[in-house]
Amino acid sequence: MSQNNWHILPQPTEKTVRQLTTKLNIDPLTATVVAQKGFITPEAAYQYLQPSIDQLHDPMLLHDMDKAFERLTEAAFGGEKIVVYGDYDLDGMTSTAVMVEALEVLGADVTAYIPNRFKDGYGPNIDVYKRLIAEGAQIIVTVDNGVSGHEAVAYAMNQGVDVIITDHHEMPPTLPEAYAIVHPRHPDGHYPFDDLSGVGVAFKVAQALLTDGQSITDKSELPTEMLDLVALGEIADMVSLTDENRTLVSWGLKQINDNPRPGLVALLKNAGQMVNQPIISETVSFKIAPRLNAVGRLGDAQLALDLLLSQDSDEATEIASQIEAINAQRQEFVEEVFGAAKQIALSDKHANDQVLVVAGENWHQGILGIVASRLVELLHKPVIVLSLIDGIYKGSGRTYNNFDLYQLMGQYRSFYDTFGGHASALGLAISPKNLSALREQLAVLPTLDVPEISVAVNMMLPVSKMAIPVYEGLTLLEPFGTGNVQPTFGVQEPIIEKAVTMGATNQHLKLTLANQIEAVGFNHPEWTTIVAHPANISFVATMGLNYFRGKKRLQLLLTDVSMPPIVENDAHKKFFGHVYKFIYAHQDLNFAQNLDKIAEQLNITKNDLNIMVQVFIELGFVKVIDGGFVKVVPNAPQKTLTTSKTYHKFLANR
Repeated sequence: MSQNNWHILPQPTEKTVRQLTTKLNIDPLTATVVAQKGFITPEAAYQYLQPSIDQLHDPMLLHDMDKAFERLTEAAFGGEKIVVYGDYDLDGMTSTAVMVEALEVLGADVTAYIPNRFKDGYGPNIDVYKRLIAEGAQIIVTVDNGVSGHEAVAYAMNQGVDVIITDHHEMPPTLPEAYAIVHPRHPDGHYPFDDLSGVGVAFKVAQALLTDGQSITDKSELPTEMLDLVALGEIADMVSLTDENRTLVSWGLKQINDNPRPGLVALLKNAGQMVNQPIISETVSFKIAPRLNAVGRLGDAQLALDLLLSQDSDEATEIASQIEAINAQRQEFVEEVFGAAKQIALSDKHANDQVLVVAGENWHQGILGIVASRLVELLHKPVIVLSLIDGIYKGSGRTYNNFDLYQLMGQYRSFYDTFGGHASALGLAISPKNLSALREQLAVLPTLDVPEISVAVNMMLPVSKMAIPVYEGLTLLEPFGTGNVQPTFGVQEPIIEKAVTMGATNQHLKLTLANQIEAVGFNHPEWTTIVAHPANISFVATMGLNYFRGKKRLQLLLTDVSMPPIVENDAHKKFFGHVYKFIYAHQDLNFAQNLDKIAEQLNITKNDLNIMVQVFIELGFVKVIDGGFVKVVPNAPQKTLTTSKTYHKFLANR
């Protein structure tokens, strides 16, 4: 991306910055960013920087909360058997944990059921409901799911089992006939904040249950011991960290830092978290959430729920070790499926797709959302990734920028076996026949308004102005996330003392700047060409700290890089031409089965040969079929090697 896509935010007046600096005792840079977020008076800025009880809303304002409160209280004191029916992602796990803990405090007879992604699918499953009812369930409480569970809910209600739905997902045109539906965006509701996650809704139910439905005036009246779970689920689900979410997550992160659960202690130790390293929103996003979500992606999420609820350090250590192994396996699956999906995505067949639908066979269902996200980052368009499993395509979709993919795909509900999600992410199941019909519909869509992402930059800042105290001043603005983005700073052509690649396939970049400040960029192979020519580079980055051997140092995380255009190298062009001629002459040769021999014959490394074939695929010059035969695409349009991101990765290895 060039600097043309950088949007430098308006700078507040000197008077505003001076007033905030003086009144709130914060440094000018922090004051500038606070003002840019719209808090220009000391009073408004103080409320933003110091979340308080006043920013929480009365849970009884939620639709049907009165009915849910009365029924659950009656059931808890009457000894009725309550089942909390959750979900297999982190928002669902934490929602389940919060609801179970709250009901246990009331002395309820409560058990949890986390559906298995592969056996049960998402949301209420009628076969599971039948089994739970046969085992004695008298009330079923859904958390982080339910609004699409018409059949299962109707069955339970007809059996005399009350179903209380607590959910936050987009609502279908008609809602289930449940005993109560607690949802911040219910059409008949009047809740003042509509972006709670599943665990946020579960916590509001817990708050009502444990305060007897009464208003509170002090933080101590809240079930604060559950706020750590709220922070995990809300950050992982990427809801807006504004309004009461900001308060709940702020207090939840403090809870994790001050008194972490045994499971989180064990999990973070395996993730390389240092003892003196603070736990912030970034810690949840990059260390905690991927590990716990991996459990539900690959197997039974009950293991992750057990970790969250465990009060025994030895038990937690054992579970955390199992989760670490599962996460490593998840990473392997992602790389494998992403490689296959990328080949399909970059083929001529899909070059003009406005919404890319990539379908494969027997790809691991649990990691399709991650693969979709990576393809979105690569292609800058909405992507749906599906896998054919037992005769049905199942998968996940992710949007680009702020385009509402759920609304678009919701027009074709008649094609789906199942469908759910929200504006930026969705899940669906569809038959092969209906998938063909869906593709036909998507092919004739009018031009969609999917805007390119512009990079918001708080200000241009020289490296000499960056230091640990500056970063620490900015941490007052935590927690960062959706609706409260981390400040970003543009750096214009700094002196780069050293540039190296990192990672198993050299897909990451690390720059060493003045004052030994490091700037790192992950999963952007096109940036790694900087290693060969580390000059005239400008970038946008956020500030953070790197903890190594007990010491902390300032580290920048690259979000965008602007570099001089790369001129096509004649020697490389000749080199690639030689390999292309070989492919042209040997289209009957299975490259996958003979890679070593072909590389030896061409006098290049196997890794270089792999990359070169990927470049040709990306440029539309060749395609791979039948498990490894590389076929030349007839009459492919001419393109320069430098237009391929994979070619930049090749250059970085020279």
